[in-house]
Amino acid sequence: MSSARAELMTEITNRIRRTNQRGAEMANAAARVIGVNSTDMACIQMLQYEPLTAGELARRTGLTTASVTTVIDRLEAAGFVARTRDPADRRRVVVEFQPEKAGPSIAGVFLPLLRSWRDLMTDYDERDLRIIAEFLGRVEDALDDEIHKLRER
Repeated sequence: MSSARAELMTEITNRIRRTNQRGAEMANAAARVIGVNSTDMACIQMLQYEPLTAGELARRTGLTTASVTTVIDRLEAAGFVARTRDPADRRRVVVEFQPEKAGPSIAGVFLPLLRSWRDLMTDYDERDLRIIAEFLGRVEDALDDEIHKLRER
């Protein structure tokens, strides 16, 4: 491997690490603005993508089920989430993000960043964007694999 390639790979690795750190900082700043703590914000962010059971939320956050129940109670009281029956298995209760209630306050915090990212993307052609999307997907997969390994310890 050429030294230029090795240097570029190191730079990309460092940029991913810094991006992850800045993402955590952004989530903490957003939590403060919308009036929740960082644990609540982490749960909100997870629930924006899919409904989860309290047990799954506990597994993903590393919290006890009792702690997650307290978080869910708090978020439900604030209107960010709702407990609903799982349509696939009515015996299960899932926690769902409530975009119509929570969306405006969260959007007010994150939309400027999303717009900024979209503006940055206009600098790249479709081929470059496909490469970037594939790379980021593979970064996510690598993170998922490592998270799974750490949870199994």
